[in-house]
Amino acid sequence: MKSLSHLIVGILMAATIFLSAACEHRDLCYDHSHWTDLKVEFDWSEAPDATPRTMVVYLFPRDGGLPRRYEITDVKNGTKVRVPSGEFDAVTFNGDTETLKEQGTTYANFVVTTANESLLAPMERDITNVPPPRPDGTENDPVKQTPDKVWSGSVENISIVPLETPRPLRFTPKEATVTYTIVLKNAKNANTGIGVSVALTAMAESYSPWADVAVGRDVTVPIGLSVIDDTTLKGEVTVFGHCPVMKSERRHILTVYTSKMKYYEYDVTDQLHEAPDPHYITIIIEGIELPAPDGTGMTPSVPDWDDVVNNDLDMG
Repeated sequence: MKSLSHLIVGILMAATIFLSAACEHRDLCYDHSHWTDLKVEFDWSEAPDATPRTMVVYLFPRDGGLPRRYEITDVKNGTKVRVPSGEFDAVTFNGDTETLKEQGTTYANFVVTTANESLLAPMERDITNVPPPRPDGTENDPVKQTPDKVWSGSVENISIVPLETPRPLRFTPKEATVTYTIVLKNAKNANTGIGVSVALTAMAESYSPWADVAVGRDVTVPIGLSVIDDTTLKGEVTVFGHCPVMKSERRHILTVYTSKMKYYEYDVTDQLHEAPDPHYITIIIEGIELPAPDGTGMTPSVPDWDDVVNNDLDMG
């Protein structure tokens, strides 16, 4: 009996020690003394007309490890976020967009980009199973969606010290994208119900918030057009830029595609590179003759695309 009593006492003591250790371990795991509230603020002086719905903030540990992502809804007044102690670099850009995709896990390799796209997607018409022609040398370039407008900024060397109130993290975002306006001016057969869209080559694939530059491969972007009047079609999009970090030596070719399977190529390199304002660029195509309506509907009478019409624009 005495042995049984000793056994029970021993079991109870062991259980007490185990539970005590477990409690201490739990307290250690959930010790929040190394976390603190960090105020995130936005100074919109560089982009007073910006209209982001939210702002995404990434904190990248300077000693490695995965970044922490936050999404701020009060973009005017900012807000506090819970952060661990450590040394960080940070980037911000607008969130709640329809086209932006986030890639990368380090401060240096993080980019925003877009998804793949069909070359004739803006036309929104089922024309043919025959792939549309592409300018020489661009056949293997990715075709990408154009991005929503991007406002972005970065801050380096952020120090979060345990048990100390950190200074606010203040970003000064600015517009990171470029606006292109495409105008087909004095066009013939502009308002005949024929589908028309364009595609522009040698655009930048992505944007790097920390470097504040367009980066990545050369890509082609499809652009939709709307009929403005009997002689004018127009489209406006935003892009990451027309020259990535390693400046492309390729020409920028604007191809006009029609639902009658006739297409036209224009070299618009000079219009892009010599624009007065590199952030707002207008590309003008003068006097294009679009296919005339022939009463056959949307199905062309030819099995393939018509021979390309090459055009050298007179910039004088």
